[in-house]
Amino acid sequence: MKEIVAMPNRPALVLALLAFAAAALAQPAPAPADVPAASAADRRIVVTYFHGDLRCATCKKLEAYAREAITAAFAAELASGRLAFKAVNTDRPENQHFIKDYSLVTKALVVTEEADGTVLRWTNLDRIWTLVRDKAAYTDYVVTGVRAYLGPAS
Repeated sequence: MKEIVAMPNRPALVLALLAFAAAALAQPAPAPADVPAASAADRRIVVTYFHGDLRCATCKKLEAYAREAITAAFAAELASGRLAFKAVNTDRPENQHFIKDYSLVTKALVVTEEADGTVLRWTNLDRIWTLVRDKAAYTDYVVTGVRAYLGPAS
């Protein structure tokens, strides 16, 4: 007689894993305790759009909207070097560590605060995927997320 083994509900398992990943991404990483406090002048905010080799129209739109929002809202901060925007391809071997560093599961927009080459804190602006069909809401979300790092002076 054959033994019947119950197979797990794969869609439910996938959804549970995605929910776990989304919860982990929503939490900003705390600043490491051993990082010395840097003055505000020594700190730099970097907004990075992480992507892979294959880029669909939506993936390209995620980057374009973020770049446009940051360029329009933070021209002075970009010009002074206090803020930077970059795109990084995580399919390149030298960039694959970012997948683990920021718990990336797909294309993402991550805001980091850095001092002396050390990331002090970071946040994945993970709602970009749900807001990409509403450019105004997307722009507001990105600007608000970046402004939270720059402070009220921005």
